[in-house]
Amino acid sequence: MIKDTWGQPVRSGDEAYVEDIAAQIVESFTADLEQNTALESIADNVLSSAIPVTEPQLHSIVPIPSSAVMFSSIEAYIRKDLWQKNENGIAYLQHRAKGNPKNYIEHYISSPGDITMLPWDEAQQIIDKFGFTTAKLHLIFAAHAMKQEKPWESKFNLKASDIIQEFGWEKNHKKPKSEKLLEIATTAFALDCLIVKAVWVEGRNKKGQIIGSAPVGRMWNVQIKPIGQFNFEGKIDNPDEVYITIQPGLWTQDFLNRAGAKSREALYQFGYLAQQVLKIDPYHDELALRLAIYLTLDSRVRLDGKYKVRELLEITFPKSVIDNARLNRRKAYDLKQRWDNAMKLLLKLGWQIAFDSETYPEELRPESKDKKPKGYLDNLLDARLTIKPPTPIPELIASKVKLKVEPLQSKAKLKLAPSTALTSSQVREARKAKGWTQAKLAGVLGVSQNLISLVERGERTVNPELAAQIRNLLDIQD
Repeated sequence: MIKDTWGQPVRSGDEAYVEDIAAQIVESFTADLEQNTALESIADNVLSSAIPVTEPQLHSIVPIPSSAVMFSSIEAYIRKDLWQKNENGIAYLQHRAKGNPKNYIEHYISSPGDITMLPWDEAQQIIDKFGFTTAKLHLIFAAHAMKQEKPWESKFNLKASDIIQEFGWEKNHKKPKSEKLLEIATTAFALDCLIVKAVWVEGRNKKGQIIGSAPVGRMWNVQIKPIGQFNFEGKIDNPDEVYITIQPGLWTQDFLNRAGAKSREALYQFGYLAQQVLKIDPYHDELALRLAIYLTLDSRVRLDGKYKVRELLEITFPKSVIDNARLNRRKAYDLKQRWDNAMKLLLKLGWQIAFDSETYPEELRPESKDKKPKGYLDNLLDARLTIKPPTPIPELIASKVKLKVEPLQSKAKLKLAPSTALTSSQVREARKAKGWTQAKLAGVLGVSQNLISLVERGERTVNPELAAQIRNLLDIQD
């Protein structure tokens, strides 16, 4: 059309002709623009369908499973010394209950997509990939599994770039983002290789049947989806993003089953994770991270938070580390330094630590500059302390226990005393007085912000259990 006007310069003064040509040009551009927009829209829709909807990032404090399977699986990831070879040459790790030796959990290694248990030499290649990053990602998976009504029937998606932030890796500028994404993907791939078998008895249900389970299956079923440009070999070397689809294993049906726990046919045991634990750097603060992970799970069981130093060190390290330190002055000094540094960091992160005045003298405490007396390591090992996670985790756990120990009043009594019901204004005013947002309260309670908003507007009532937790957290008196 433009070429048609080249040979007619004499008509450039013809306004009607110029307007007609201009209109044709605009119409042509508009048609091209609409066509291109339609093509882009189609491409966007295809891309959107390829990108899964992901779970939001974790709140600062979140509920997390704390059953025996969580203890054993954490051991599998960060206590490589506990792995053994059975009589058939298969690699396994066994965790037995202290109170009931008949209760045990075993872990094995398999190839992805298979539950064939691998022999020692092959399994060791995967075990060597385990470590603190694996344990942290395992905790994230578990926290998201807690949100599912029936985890064993559910799937959820996570975005690796969100996990990078939850780990605090975005502050590390030595590695490009694509390398961090690939490390998350490799770690998730390793989590897919852990098998669990459990035989666990914790009583009898109403029908007289024993609560017990011996499922054999994966801890997590994982699919990895990198997004980015393909290289000449058809691979994505430098992903722009990595999406992880997780399906919790069948162990959750026996150990993370809310409805089953009410009928005494399964277990539903959980504590709370402070997200700050995920940011502890194992390279600089290995012992602090080991302790924080263990104490996070154990806080549901050990309500008073009382421990001996020896007990905590034997849980976190091979016994040989302690034995060698008792025989070697330099190693004794190093172990004491590691312990002191761990205590200092946990205190800095808000953990509640109190040293026993009788067994933990001033000269042995982390801040002391005094010369250490002879035999100080043995004295330290026998020292006692109380250590609890950051507030409000102890209060949350206490509110759960209180509900079990002191059953709630019957419905008839509640009707006679309506004043004990939690009102919307009580929740709103107590939350603001504490300086908390609705999002923070929701995160601590493990519920949606929308629910808190509805409660504060008087459009939703809360069940007695949640009401007790809110009262405890916000110091609301009857």
